[in-house]
Amino acid sequence: MPTDETRAVMEHHAEVLDAEAMDDDTLDDLMSDYHDDAVFISNLGGVVSGAAAIRPLFAAAGAMPGFERTSIHVEGEVGYVTWKADGIAFGTDSFVMRDGKIAVQTVALHFG
Repeated sequence: MPTDETRAVMEHHAEVLDAEAMDDDTLDDLMSDYHDDAVFISNLGGVVSGAAAIRPLFAAAGAMPGFERTSIHVEGEVGYVTWKADGIAFGTDSFVMRDGKIAVQTVALHFG
């Protein structure tokens, strides 16, 4: 997968996270970025496997007011982003893409 395709998925993901509300339509849009068998690893929830299991994490987290990406780095199928949002002093995500969708995502964040 070329770097520009990986960046496009990451851009879409960031746009959806910046939504005013995390309703069902927004969740559907967000989850369209994930493979059905995606793996999500975070410092808050450990390892979650499968898009159906990942979806409730975003539903519970809700919208992320003030979401702002502070850096983005992409090479081929791998992407890395740092960000902040209201109440979150620092966040970082890494992505591994497969066939134009997120196959693996890691997330770490620090509240503050």
